[in-house]
Amino acid sequence: MKRNDKLSMNKGRIGPENIGPTFPALPPIYVPTGSTGPTGPTGVTGVTGATGVTGVTGPTGST
Repeated sequence: MKRNDKLSMNKGRIGPENIGPTFPALPPIYVPTGSTGPTGPTGVTGVTGATGVTGVTGPTGST
């Protein structure tokens, strides 16, 4: 081993021999599924909310 190949606390040598193997990216995995089933029934309507504030009174009509 050469003097420059030694690792120290201050400096680390990065070379192809001390980097792990690299692998190609995995292809996407497709799981076969069946057709979608029918939509279920609509649920019950909820409670009506509170009545809002009364608006401004409009102008008086002609007589």
